[in-house]
Amino acid sequence: MDKDKDKGKSVVDPSSQGIWVSATELYPSDESDSDAAAAARASRRAPGVFEGGGDPGASCSTASAHAGDPGASSSTAGSHVVAQDITPFEDGQYVRLRNRGRGGYLFASESGRGVTVSLRRRMVNTAWAVQILSASGGRRVLLRGAYGRYLAATRMLAEARSGLLGHHAMQCNFEHRDDHDIEWSVARGKKGSVVLLHVAGVRSRALRANGRYQRWNTGVTLEPYGVNQVSSMMEWEVRVIPQRVERPPYQRRPLALIRWGEDFKAEVEVSFAYACFGHNGRVEYQGWMDMRFDGRSLTALGNEIARRLGNGVQFENMTLCVQAGNFGRPTPLLTDLPLRDDPVNILVFMVNSPGDNLL
Repeated sequence: MDKDKDKGKSVVDPSSQGIWVSATELYPSDESDSDAAAAARASRRAPGVFEGGGDPGASCSTASAHAGDPGASSSTAGSHVVAQDITPFEDGQYVRLRNRGRGGYLFASESGRGVTVSLRRRMVNTAWAVQILSASGGRRVLLRGAYGRYLAATRMLAEARSGLLGHHAMQCNFEHRDDHDIEWSVARGKKGSVVLLHVAGVRSRALRANGRYQRWNTGVTLEPYGVNQVSSMMEWEVRVIPQRVERPPYQRRPLALIRWGEDFKAEVEVSFAYACFGHNGRVEYQGWMDMRFDGRSLTALGNEIARRLGNGVQFENMTLCVQAGNFGRPTPLLTDLPLRDDPVNILVFMVNSPGDNLL
């Protein structure tokens, strides 16, 4: 495959790229991960859960599909389902989503594929970058996780014996403009929360947590949505993460905690390339290189890429970004690679290069 042909240009608009997340916010040393501590912090804030401000309400109306437009809805939906207003989400911000029904935060699984609910608030896996798509049919929210992959709805029905309700939610690459599985509408929930909706035809499904009583069940799924049938398990409090210019510390996984699954190998295929923002505001690449990388360590990956680039390049002078799919936005890689053997595309931005401060 000709990688330069397939990946030569990107559609990234740097004006809406999120900057680095504050290290204090992502890795607070003086706060507990417990929901009780989170509640105590919330009581010290002004009323409402939207730390970035804004009206949590969402109006509803009919939306129409526009094939081929990444900002369009997948099809026409009932007027009681699609919300035009996506408050409090704003393009480029980072958020955490706390479930009202059972507590815990929406968590990008370390497999790089699944989605769960976790009390490990300080992990970068609970931070989601917000991307807004606009079209005549209304605005849609995209949520990008720690591995650059997008929160997506699937049609895979969860097995009844798993204790999960509805269809699986996953982390997916953004490969096609008309990939509507990663688009989410916003509806009003109780106490300032939101309900994330995936619309297909006249049906809507709401993102929900599981395990209200079976606490071991941390899976996240989608279940049919009706305005009169909203469970607190479908409601998410949006906690906006204040953004700072400084780079946060990397979050590394102790080697002893790695447990390789039976269906994948320790080696992973990595493609990487020099990248910078061009004069037209788009990401430009300077040739792709491939390698087989043994392990998942971010530090070892950065050192190996630096060695292969040569010319005195050092890991500490690079910003590694993962790009999940042809239309995925570059996402700063702050943690080790996911525990799967899926191929990974890395964009290497040199510190102080054009646009590096936009990442």
